[in-house]
Amino acid sequence: MKKKILFIGWTTGGGVATINNEVMKIFRNAGHECGLIDLERMKSRYPAPLAYLFAYIVSFFRILRERPDVVYLQCAQTGYLHQSIFLLIAKALGRETVAHFHAKSDLAGTTTKGQRGRILFSERYTDRMILLTEPCRESLVGSGWKKKTFVVPNFIGTENLPGSVKPAGERRFILYLGRMNGEKGIYEVLEAARRLGDERFVFVGNIDNDADRERFAGELGRTENAEWLGPIYGDEKYGIIADSKFLLLPTRRDEFPMILIESTILGCVPLVSRVGSVGEIVRDGYNGFYISPDDVGGIVDTIRRWRNDPGLQAVSENGIRFARGRFTSDAVGPRLLEAVG
Repeated sequence: MKKKILFIGWTTGGGVATINNEVMKIFRNAGHECGLIDLERMKSRYPAPLAYLFAYIVSFFRILRERPDVVYLQCAQTGYLHQSIFLLIAKALGRETVAHFHAKSDLAGTTTKGQRGRILFSERYTDRMILLTEPCRESLVGSGWKKKTFVVPNFIGTENLPGSVKPAGERRFILYLGRMNGEKGIYEVLEAARRLGDERFVFVGNIDNDADRERFAGELGRTENAEWLGPIYGDEKYGIIADSKFLLLPTRRDEFPMILIESTILGCVPLVSRVGSVGEIVRDGYNGFYISPDDVGGIVDTIRRWRNDPGLQAVSENGIRFARGRFTSDAVGPRLLEAVG
């Protein structure tokens, strides 16, 4: 049965916005009618509190006027309460509600009792919950959630990917791609670059704050074989990934990094800390390698061990197959359609 679905979320930038765009595409391709309340557009015009207040008002009148069958919200663990108010409004107006919850794998261990209480309270007005990983679902259910839950990992569309990829041995860069801050390991990558003077390192991403900007600029200035390209999106980003032999991500964050999917599907081999949901995407020695952010020497040794090894090509090819089989729109589409019912 075809449904009218009103989506609420972001459509620009990376992460959640990428997922939101792909989710809407899946439902449109299945014949559902999709509308959108774009929170990022409102936040670009107004201060965040005013933007959300305005968005609540807009959502109330749009739901009242358009009467969608389902209201579908992309929401994050940070800010969950004020984001979930959209579902409360929808449920008060008699609509079915779906939360696509981008939470950490260890939900119980990364939230306070009060935060978990607010999440569980939202069960009163949330009909179905989509989570990124099975450990996260188990954590939520173990905390007391009783309504329907579905596990749908982060994923990407494949239509804009390069048609072919270079062999591992022909790639030019070692890449860091992501948010540019210390918790994600940018300073360890710079130290590795200084120890590997015969390799070229490229950084891609946004710098969030002045402290990181100042420190990174200073350390980059004394690292001759590294450059920062700033934020890059779309085809240009895919081109950089496809020309990189390794993705170096010594992160300390509990997350489900989209860049691991993007890198492996393009044959770039990730060297990544095993934190959060990394184990869902990267299997050590199969389609990437685990590293420790506290062991730069070990990171350097791993790069030296594998950079010219013929076996790296097999690791690269494993990553392509694994990502295409699990983390694409085609792979997850049936589960998303099932979640909406």
